Amino acid sequence: MEMKEVRAAPPSDYQELQFNRDQHTVVTIGNPVEDPRDYVVWSICNLCHGNPLCFGLVALIFSIKARDMKVIGDLQRARGYSKWALRFNGAALIIFSLIILGYVIFLSICLFSRC
Repeated sequence: MEMKEVRAAPPSDYQELQFNRDQHTVVTIGNPVEDPRDYVVWSICNLCHGNPLCFGLVALIFSIKARDMKVIGDLQRARGYSKWALRFNGAALIIFSLIILGYVIFLSICLFSRC
């Protein structure tokens, strides 16, 4: 059995570039820009179920405006409309919850005091 010497192929240009990089190169990776939320589903739920003072409708309008601005690419205005939609949705939820709570308290008082 004879032993033969085997030589490796010389490195290609790509391999040389890959292993002989500049030691002082800095790569900065930024955070990707988040798209603002539009709260359309929440606005539709507020519109259909308990719409005190038409806050659900106003929230739906701002949600649709936020979605339109997001599609156009104007993220600054989309964030503004999104904040307003969130505020109106929150207000509608709080007011509707207070109405339901008041109704439950009224019914419990009427049932237990035999109105």
